[in-house]
Amino acid sequence: MAGTRKSMIAPALVCGLALGASALAAPAAAAPGQADAHRRAAAADAHSGEVHTLDIPGGDPQKRALSARSTRPFSMLGLTWDDPDARLTGTAEVRTRSARNGSWSGWRALDTDVRTPESGPEHSDSRVRGGTQPLWTGDSDGVQVRTAGSRLPDGLRVELVDPDGGAEVTAAPRTAAPDTAAPRTAAPLPEVTPRSGWGADESLVADPPTYMTDTKAMFVHHTAGTNSYTCAESAEIVRGIFLYHVKSNGWNDIGYHFLVDKCGTVFEGRAGGIDKPVQGAHTYGFNTDTSSISVLGDYNTATTNTAVRDAIAKVAAWKLGLYGINPSGTVVLTAAAANGKFTAGQKVTMGRISGHRDGYPTECPGQNLYDDLPALRTAAAAANSPAGHGDANGDGHADLAAGVPKATSGAGQVTLVPGGRSGPYAPNRSVITQESEGVPGESEAGDGFGAAAAYGDLDQDGYEDLVVGSPGEEVTAGASDEGGVSVLRGGPNGLTGQAGMLNEPAAQRTSAAGFGSALATGDFDGDGGDDILALAPGAGRAWAVDGADRAFSAPAPLGSGGPVTEPAVAAGDFDHDGYEDAALSFRTEGGERPLTLLRGSATGLRTDEPVTLSGAGGRALAAGDLNGDGYDDLAVGRPDAGEIATFHGSAGGLTTTGAPVVAEPLAGASLAVGDSDGDGYADVLAGAPAADDAAGRAVLLHGSADGIGSPAAYAQGAGGLPGSAEAGDRFGSAVALADFTGDGIAEPAFGAGGEDSGDGAVLTAGGVLAPAALGASAASGVGEVFGH
Repeated sequence: MAGTRKSMIAPALVCGLALGASALAAPAAAAPGQADAHRRAAAADAHSGEVHTLDIPGGDPQKRALSARSTRPFSMLGLTWDDPDARLTGTAEVRTRSARNGSWSGWRALDTDVRTPESGPEHSDSRVRGGTQPLWTGDSDGVQVRTAGSRLPDGLRVELVDPDGGAEVTAAPRTAAPDTAAPRTAAPLPEVTPRSGWGADESLVADPPTYMTDTKAMFVHHTAGTNSYTCAESAEIVRGIFLYHVKSNGWNDIGYHFLVDKCGTVFEGRAGGIDKPVQGAHTYGFNTDTSSISVLGDYNTATTNTAVRDAIAKVAAWKLGLYGINPSGTVVLTAAAANGKFTAGQKVTMGRISGHRDGYPTECPGQNLYDDLPALRTAAAAANSPAGHGDANGDGHADLAAGVPKATSGAGQVTLVPGGRSGPYAPNRSVITQESEGVPGESEAGDGFGAAAAYGDLDQDGYEDLVVGSPGEEVTAGASDEGGVSVLRGGPNGLTGQAGMLNEPAAQRTSAAGFGSALATGDFDGDGGDDILALAPGAGRAWAVDGADRAFSAPAPLGSGGPVTEPAVAAGDFDHDGYEDAALSFRTEGGERPLTLLRGSATGLRTDEPVTLSGAGGRALAAGDLNGDGYDDLAVGRPDAGEIATFHGSAGGLTTTGAPVVAEPLAGASLAVGDSDGDGYADVLAGAPAADDAAGRAVLLHGSADGIGSPAAYAQGAGGLPGSAEAGDRFGSAVALADFTGDGIAEPAFGAGGEDSGDGAVLTAGGVLAPAALGASAASGVGEVFGH
């Protein structure tokens, strides 16, 4: 709208807000259709929009009305009342007069399903008023109101919102950006019109935003009212909602985090950073740790279109993806207040994308939009680019699995930390023990649940499963340390237990076998699903187990078949024939470290044809394509020599190439492989926990066409890592390279098993995950075992 205008009378203060004078004082003789002329004649200093109020006369407690009258220009209206906790339980209807042609609309009902926030700056503010949803009317200059109910609240008034105040609002840049340069996530940041783009007057926001600790779910709303707006009016509608929420409801800011119009344009709502967990005012009882998006329009009467559905799905996928959440999953939320649907403190299971009505007694977001929610969840989940290996919940981020076998007197646990925007996100962790639902066995001292862990998609459902070893498991009465392997199934909510522990066949089961001491997964038979390789070092055996039917192949001997120690295993397609192969290393009773190779085939691992390379093994193994030739290569860590040996893949299998790389004194006690710089070559991360008086170090060796090159060192307090190096920390006791942030590049994680006198810790570029953050007790040795 061109031009500006001056107020004809001084503004009145209502509930501490500077509001425009009562519309009763507006010229009663204002002719229909003169609104535009009135705007052009208004003051040049009006820039933040105006809200005019009309008191609705009292008298009858069950009926109140405002007769038809001329008003100052407005484009949106709503009803408010004194008590923010009161509800208008009856009906509220309005008629408005068009400023363009002077015609009166029919009676339209206002949506009364609104409650004030239960927390945030608004909660204790005396300015807060109860109110209906605002209704977009378009350019109007006349109003009539009628209300009816068993007990109407006191202080009823109609709020007439002029979003522009006569001023022309100039749009700003099209896309809102996060407050900080956040890393890319699995689902990309959608195009969002920033607050400056729809003309928010930031001077009206009295208090800084309140930040929560998390974002666990997103609520979908509609604004109700009309669907007859044009998308050219959308920014004005958003400004009107902002003014109504701030000046009429007395809230600190617009209640919604995002808004979207029927053309699919997304608008930034509440201030504070679209990538931040900002406290909103949208779903009474569930405003904490949630986000919201509201669609402009009434979706009880209208149906959504592709543009609207795509916009909601993209926003939800991106926002929830920042916190390592799959939008198709569920979450348990706790009601912060009694809201007529749930009691305060009640725990409720909801979808990660839920409708307003799921948390509050309302029709919002309208039946048609509510019916779209299952498809929206699916579409949002599909917007995540698969992170590949280690993505247990399918959100496009690899997840960190930290085995803690020393926890609870050695009963053990596994903590799953979902990947997020800056790495593993501890607030959304889950702790799994043998007491967790579906996990076989019982938590008993010495079981060592979590002593080994490996990711793989066993059931071909697109979610990575986790195979967990408990080598101290007692299976046969009177025996000890026979060992077992449990499978935790991946899904949209993360890992869940699956009944039925894997144990060595009864005829070969022996005490001290330690089945499950070392684990790997790979598609050894080429059927598209991963299989399991589990070692029983105390019995000198390696078992291949089909991932689908859990059938055991004949065991492969480790060395001469007698007891071995310090087992290590890795899987990769070394000959590029479509079947993954396996490499195994261990220490024999004579102190030798051979390397045993098992080739994959249509029938699985050829455990009957092991190939042993004398003296070629090491303390740790990891596989990946280090030189970019399409064949997986094998890295072997030899910490006694501080070197990393590489065996390169070829059509004939693994071959040695060149001398081992001297990486760092004592390096190679732990290994991980991944592409850390996006150049197409896998890199090697090697831990040296015994270095520097056991303070520990780690080195990264970049892959290239010529193999791995010179190392770059990591230590606590250096290279962007937090903390400080102290004797006994054992930094590098475990290492991982995985795409935790969902940007297509592998990020490192480091275990420091001796940190804080044996409590342990996990370190990433995003910070330190101490035992408490991982749900583990003190002296638990957190950081000794990662799932790979």
